[in-house]
Amino acid sequence: MITRPTFVATPVRTATTRATDPFAVLQRQVGRLIDDYRAPDTFGSGRIGSTDITEDATGYHIYIEVPGCSEKDITLNASNGVLSISGEKKSPVTSEQKQHVATRSFGAFSEHFSLPEGVDEDRISARIKDGVLQVTLPRREPAKPSERKIEIQPG
Repeated sequence: MITRPTFVATPVRTATTRATDPFAVLQRQVGRLIDDYRAPDTFGSGRIGSTDITEDATGYHIYIEVPGCSEKDITLNASNGVLSISGEKKSPVTSEQKQHVATRSFGAFSEHFSLPEGVDEDRISARIKDGVLQVTLPRREPAKPSERKIEIQPG
């Protein structure tokens, strides 16, 4: 006679998280903080939009998302090795209008970038197109060795 093994179902314990577990609460709060920091819509919080920085043979290029801003809304300054970008995204809603839903952010923003060595501050340029500010930081021309003849005076 062939006997078959019998299988007995045993309950499996699953891990449960208590609602008052302080580590779970902390983990959720840290996750929200990181999500808020990475949020692309940061106007009104004092930070500029999403930023990319690239480098090529001519210099560095900074691309910053500034939707809803024009060249009149943004100020750029370069001084003592620091590039400062500031501006304000203004709400088009007037006080006479009744607003039903508001999910866009508005307000002032600013950011400061340390300029890398070799950037020619006098030739920095910027342009804005399709809601993206492009700042070009050209490299300085390498110093050419200069030679001059020095006259020797008699006596």
